[in-house]
Amino acid sequence: MRYRVAMTLVLMSLVAACTGTTTQGAPSSTRSPTPSASPSPVSGSDIRFVLDNSYPVGHRVAVRIENVGDVTYNYQGMYQACFLSYTDAHGRTFIIPPGTHCDMLVKVPIEPGETKKLFTWDLDECVKDQWGCVKSQPLDPGTYTIRGRFQPVGDGSPAHAETTFEIQPSTQG
Repeated sequence: MRYRVAMTLVLMSLVAACTGTTTQGAPSSTRSPTPSASPSPVSGSDIRFVLDNSYPVGHRVAVRIENVGDVTYNYQGMYQACFLSYTDAHGRTFIIPPGTHCDMLVKVPIEPGETKKLFTWDLDECVKDQWGCVKSQPLDPGTYTIRGRFQPVGDGSPAHAETTFEIQPSTQG
């Protein structure tokens, strides 16, 4: 068991070093994200998230990325949500259920012009992680940001993607 925990910590450290993303379970950030008016690529970025501007609480969302550049990039083909960071409007980082149990690294290319589905998310956060999410709760209405860093195939600078969206109160009664 100790070996498994130690290997997990080593793997997550390597992933953070290689991808430049915040590993899940990292301390909360104190900086506030800058909300954008619409999901759009980071200025000059070749990779962008494909999400709507808002969703109702608990809505099921397909998180996708699009390569709008001329370079092929890699994304993680297993446990894709593990290699992104999630923050609320106050800069608090959190884990999402598809972003737990992050033990396999698989590089998958996204070619110029392609859009790829990364994972499906119920707009919830994991509040109890035991080598996989065993308890989650819906995110409250508010503003949320997803960030990621994608390495090019071969040499070159990574693409930094970021999107901000709103979660609206449910209209169901």
